Amino acid sequence: MGEIPEIQIPEVNVVLDLPEAAIPDVPPVTLELGVPVIDMPSFSPLDFEPEVQPIKPRIPKKPQQPDPIDAVKNIRLPEKPKPVPAAEVEEPKPLVQQVMEAIPTLPQATTVAASSVIGVSAALATPFLLKLIKPTVKKVAKKLQQALGKKPKLESVMERRKFQRSLRK
Repeated sequence: MGEIPEIQIPEVNVVLDLPEAAIPDVPPVTLELGVPVIDMPSFSPLDFEPEVQPIKPRIPKKPQQPDPIDAVKNIRLPEKPKPVPAAEVEEPKPLVQQVMEAIPTLPQATTVAASSVIGVSAALATPFLLKLIKPTVKKVAKKLQQALGKKPKLESVMERRKFQRSLRK
């Protein structure tokens, strides 16, 4: 390797025309407004003493408890029940009479039986009634839509077959 050449820095002749410093001839306007806002050397901390004297709560005195001996003296003993006169006591009814009174009358039994028969028959007949009523309701709905000028929804072949098969069951 060869020698490293010496680095030469040429002299720079710098002449700049700098503007003159804009220093005003008159000092800025200052106002004497009074004491500075923060006066650190003579800082005084906040005074935490309340202006109003706090009210001391009064502690209620415990009530005097009664003497336990007096409490025992004032206890009343239960009185014996007075015997009921013989005229007011009901005599027990014979078992046959009690059973006869517990059995419902004929009109009560028929009313309950009729209402239960109607309820059970309605519950059993509901699927059959729906199969009978549903096609009628559909036809009436289609007629109403035609009367109002609306086109009824066209059912697909599959929907019509499904409906016809549901009627067979």
